[in-house]
Amino acid sequence: MFTNQALKKLLVPLVIEQILVMMVSVADTMMISYAGEAAISGVALVAMIDYLVLTIFSALATGGAVIVSQYLGRKDRDKANLSAGQLMIVSALVSAAGMILCLVLHTGILTLLFGKIETDVMEAAETYFIIVACSFPFLGIYQASAALFRSMQKTNITMYVSAAMNIMNVIGNAIGTFGLHAGVAGVAVSTLVARAFAAILLTAFLFSSKREVCLSAHSVFSWHSEF
Repeated sequence: MFTNQALKKLLVPLVIEQILVMMVSVADTMMISYAGEAAISGVALVAMIDYLVLTIFSALATGGAVIVSQYLGRKDRDKANLSAGQLMIVSALVSAAGMILCLVLHTGILTLLFGKIETDVMEAAETYFIIVACSFPFLGIYQASAALFRSMQKTNITMYVSAAMNIMNVIGNAIGTFGLHAGVAGVAVSTLVARAFAAILLTAFLFSSKREVCLSAHSVFSWHSEF
């Protein structure tokens, strides 16, 4: 059984990490306000879709991490590693499919969800949506990696990586908005780069054989139907 102190050590970084993940879109909305009303409106609309996508990827990753945790509880490290690899594969495929769907149907999705939108707002929303949609595979992989660290009770690692992602995003937003005057595209590219950085870094950490759950070419690039 977990003691209160152990639960606190596990949950506090987890809560902070989840807040920081959501803060990426919030930072975009706040900093793009300097680019005008149409820009902030467009970004705010897409941010709602981004939250939904984030929730879906998080739920998928959590479900996979439950299986990994069960194998860890049985002290079956080999199957825990294999199931972790399957989670990474599924998350990558689902998030890539989500990206393609949003890239192809971005205008239809915005119209369906928000109805008739002013032309300048729609242009800003489409620009932001297209670029941010390209970050969905990285977001899916990040969520899968973070869930695996949670199964190992290493929530402090995901918190630090998430904090680094936010710092990188804010710096990128400042450069894109005030330095390059790129407007919506500037903050969107910053989000894409920050999410890619976080996903790659967190996944790289999982390839260490010293981890309780670790990835390898065998576990990631092969399919095991029993999982």
